Amino acid sequence: MRYTSNEITLCAYAALYDTQEFGGAEAIHDLTGRSLPSIKMKIRNMAAMLDEEGIAHNSHVSPLSGTPPGQKARRTDWEEVKLIVSMPKPQLQSLCRRIVELK
Repeated sequence: MRYTSNEITLCAYAALYDTQEFGGAEAIHDLTGRSLPSIKMKIRNMAAMLDEEGIAHNSHVSPLSGTPPGQKARRTDWEEVKLIVSMPKPQLQSLCRRIVELK
């Protein structure tokens, strides 16, 4: 099942900053019922993409390391992630809070 725009936004924030600011991976799980391991893997994949792009991310998120040496992480949803991570933190934080309040 493809990640929704709301899930991508929350996962991107978690990769960049701190997932606990809006309730953690559990808050993302509560929105759609997606499994916690899948959510955590998505966040780690986003951290790997951010690394590849030279964008600082949450130091508590270990980038996905399942790629062979010399190969890049999967770029799933990168075009959407790129737009999200370009938002100022307060604006993105506000958007995440609104998403979580929708449930």
